[in-house]
Amino acid sequence: MDRTLYDALSLEPAEHTVEIFYFFDPFSEECLQMEPIINKLLIEYKGHITIKKILAPSLSVLTKCQAQSTNDLDNIALAYKAAEIQGRNKARAFMRYVLNRISPTRTLCTFEHMKEAAELSGLDVHSFFQDVKSKQVKALLKRDLAVYREMDVEELPAMVFFSGDVHEEGIKVEGIYPYHIYTYIINELLDIRLMKHPLPAIHEYIETYEMVSFYELKTVFEWRSGLLLNELKKLRLKNLVEEINTENGTYYQIRSGRPSLRGV
Repeated sequence: MDRTLYDALSLEPAEHTVEIFYFFDPFSEECLQMEPIINKLLIEYKGHITIKKILAPSLSVLTKCQAQSTNDLDNIALAYKAAEIQGRNKARAFMRYVLNRISPTRTLCTFEHMKEAAELSGLDVHSFFQDVKSKQVKALLKRDLAVYREMDVEELPAMVFFSGDVHEEGIKVEGIYPYHIYTYIINELLDIRLMKHPLPAIHEYIETYEMVSFYELKTVFEWRSGLLLNELKKLRLKNLVEEINTENGTYYQIRSGRPSLRGV
């Protein structure tokens, strides 16, 4: 895994910055569990890391995306690449909004899910649906497949870390590990004294990410379950958040208003 891979995705490594390629499967439970780790890294290491989030274009993942859709317009693989054309942050927000609508109840993707997620993430909806059907999106998926194969990814989720030193090879981590493993790698690659950014208040985090599972909050804030439940109960009593119970766990969302996911 050498630095020529940066050319494939038009990334320019910067001094004191770690570039991370993150490959994921939107329908994998392990990858869903990785989301809060990604979010926490982006908060605490803002300005020191960039994450290129790539839907793994393997045959098995693309087959799942097709099976979970009714046509190309609600195929997550195509939609995510189309959203990415309008910006990496918007694409990440778009994916979050889509997953918020299908993950809690494990429902199929629909055109309505895609349209709402595109609107909420600030995409130009008309251009987005035009791009979903374009040859450009399919070409971008093929490019991602070339990078995926060159990085020899065998297990998802997978992260490949690159430092600002163009002579250093990347560090690949496949599977899901405790948060401190990823921070250790980042700090080793940065090789500078670093003050992490503080986490937001819990209700601010929920507002930013629209709908958040108890597991995600526990992963991000690392509080004991009892302490976290007490804090969430206080927020419910103040009518700041509401609790949603599903077959797949407990989720929380802000009682009123729509978050923007800006800056995630």
